[in-house]
Amino acid sequence: MFNILQIVISAILIVIVLLQVKGSGFGAALGGMSGGGTFRTKRGLEKTLFQATIILSIVFIFISFLSVESQR
Repeated sequence: MFNILQIVISAILIVIVLLQVKGSGFGAALGGMSGGGTFRTKRGLEKTLFQATIILSIVFIFISFLSVESQR
């Protein structure tokens, strides 16, 4: 059961990360600065995707620990 849940969450995480990268240039995805080097706050959908990435990552790690413990 945990394995299927991990696969689903990882697929959702991949989609969310790709949606975030799609909004910025390819150079920014590799660590460069796009936008002249100025800091920009996240707003709207970009902020929601960022927060969803953090939450799903925490859930994925928690389920991974549960999966390991259930196999012992």
